[in-house]
Amino acid sequence: MNDNKIAQQNSLNNFLNNYFNLFVVIFISFLLFMSYFLILKPKVDITTAAIGDNIRQQQLIYQAEQSKLLSLKATIDSYKKIDPIDSARVNSILPNDYSKEKLFGELEEIIVKNGFEPSSISLTKEGEESKVAAAGAVNSNILLPKVSDNVGTINISLSIGSIDYANLKNFLGVLENNLRLFDVTSVSLGGRSATLQLVTYYYKK
Repeated sequence: MNDNKIAQQNSLNNFLNNYFNLFVVIFISFLLFMSYFLILKPKVDITTAAIGDNIRQQQLIYQAEQSKLLSLKATIDSYKKIDPIDSARVNSILPNDYSKEKLFGELEEIIVKNGFEPSSISLTKEGEESKVAAAGAVNSNILLPKVSDNVGTINISLSIGSIDYANLKNFLGVLENNLRLFDVTSVSLGGRSATLQLVTYYYKK
């Protein structure tokens, strides 16, 4: 009996000695396999999902930019088809920039050309303090209306002498028919003088 036990023990020892390395490899492989599924795979899945979401967001942004580009190209093509005369008229209605001197000259010309006497002209650009453009101008402190982020507003305070009610109506008609866009916000007439508050616009580059 003892000899059989010894023989069995020796056989087991021999078997373990022969296949020990294989068992070690299998055990380590099992540990690595379990570690991958329990630790690495969830992280890989989260990272893969995040990368996929980022790629989809970038694709959406790219598509939106492509749409904007196509719209801009269509706008440019349409603009190029505009007759130069019509383009000049559009630029007169909504100039590309704000020039205080040019606007002051235009207003003075309109007033004098229609036989009136400009007492004062005050201009206030959106976001700046009122600047006196002629002696005797009064700071109106009127809040300018917000039209658009791309459109700036200019408040104008006019004082005109040698004018009566009939002439004032004619002058308002002149402003209404002027190529540049003017909005009259208030009018006051006293004696032979009138005070007008206007708003005009310019395109912000």
